[in-house]
Amino acid sequence: MDTTPELSREGLRERLTHSLEAAIRELTALSDAQRTCPLKPSRANPDIVWTPCDHFAHLIGTKRYFQREIEKALTENPEARPQPYANALNRPSEDTMAAVHAFNDQWILKHRDKSFAELVVMARETRAHTLDLLDRTSDDQLACSMPVPWGLATIGEVFDLQTRHMAMHLGFIREGLAAKA
Repeated sequence: MDTTPELSREGLRERLTHSLEAAIRELTALSDAQRTCPLKPSRANPDIVWTPCDHFAHLIGTKRYFQREIEKALTENPEARPQPYANALNRPSEDTMAAVHAFNDQWILKHRDKSFAELVVMARETRAHTLDLLDRTSDDQLACSMPVPWGLATIGEVFDLQTRHMAMHLGFIREGLAAKA
């Protein structure tokens, strides 16, 4: 197993908790008008323009997606041992990403009527489930590979991806708001 601090259970737990709470603090500091300000056109449909709340809802949706995928991987092979993943794609295909972007739009449109406070509740509930899933995942399982849209990643990498994904979308929000100022 990769025992580097980046993918240790404690490191993952700390980063998952910190990244969400930092995002909530940053988004809470915005006015309601800023949180609902159109910023970034969708990659699937440029007529759909994402707001900061849409980005936040998207992050909740992707966490839930990866929860299901991790649970599926663990259910299919509960005694999984680390496996090398030679020949795995390291970049998603255009078709795969087009489908991902279309799914993202469906998710944000479904949740656009939710208030920021409701999204915060959803995000914290989702994070609690993620941390529970992390606690139920053995150290060996964290090092096991699983399919992801871009090829294969270890389960630990998928948990870690959630923190990097959060940072990326907060960057999109900051850039979009700065451009509107």
